[in-house]
Amino acid sequence: MTKLARVLNLRDLTLLTIGSVIGSGIFLVPGAVLTQVGGKIGPAMLVWFVGGILSLLGALTYAEMSAVNPKAGGLYVHLRDCFGPLPAFLFGWTLFFAMNGGTLATLAVAFSTMLSQMIPMSAPMNKVVAVAVILVLTAVNVKGTRSSADLQNWTTGIKVGAILLMSIALLAFGRGFSGAGQSMWPASFNGSLLSGFGLAMIGVLWAYEGWQYPTFNAGEVINPQRNFPRAFFVATAVLIGVYVIANLAYIAALGPAGVAASGSVAAESLRAVINPTAAKMIAVAILISVFTAANSNLLSCPRV
Repeated sequence: MTKLARVLNLRDLTLLTIGSVIGSGIFLVPGAVLTQVGGKIGPAMLVWFVGGILSLLGALTYAEMSAVNPKAGGLYVHLRDCFGPLPAFLFGWTLFFAMNGGTLATLAVAFSTMLSQMIPMSAPMNKVVAVAVILVLTAVNVKGTRSSADLQNWTTGIKVGAILLMSIALLAFGRGFSGAGQSMWPASFNGSLLSGFGLAMIGVLWAYEGWQYPTFNAGEVINPQRNFPRAFFVATAVLIGVYVIANLAYIAALGPAGVAASGSVAAESLRAVINPTAAKMIAVAILISVFTAANSNLLSCPRV
């Protein structure tokens, strides 16, 4: 049986995890989260923090399994060993036909749609661009795991850097926290707030979703017993920090009411605090984010 070369180190695994998770959620979800907790800043930040802790617990569980049995295929291998070949077989083909294929197609279409907002394109050209994205990423991955991992590292670094730079600018120049003291915590905790907290958690967990993908690369990780737990812990901690900082930055820019009413909070925040031209840069950040997520999908899922 042919074995894959173990070429992915701690940095690769950490950035692959971060890049797999950060998609479009942090640019779109915060408004809905704040709305569902009644526009209160404290509960909203708590949802993002608790969602991150839940994701960390799940990630560390998967890290332990991948460290114990570091074979290519990740979840497929664990399902096969725990429940037998049939559930694993069904999972594998579902991943191929729907989960992985559908996700990759969705990300490619999202990329072309976002690009068309910057460069006007016809509907047929949108499809051509979407297919081209898949072909380019496929070519990089066919060249080798090292090439794909290097691309993943660079694009993830750019993506995280863009979010942090945006957050610093919004926190420095925004005035949304002025007079927001009454919006910090609710006067009382009741069933309605608890229900809203649970609904908000759905969107937050979606924004954190994706940390399971690196388990598929377990057969290519150097020293998996050491690197999987460390990479998943560091990556999830970074994600919690980035998400909380970004949400505070949005509130600094628009105020709690403005964030709650926004469906595209990142762009509107930059438009309000900097200028409309700066808001267009969010489209570039989302393009890179979607491209990175698509590459992580191709780097990990085909190992099944």
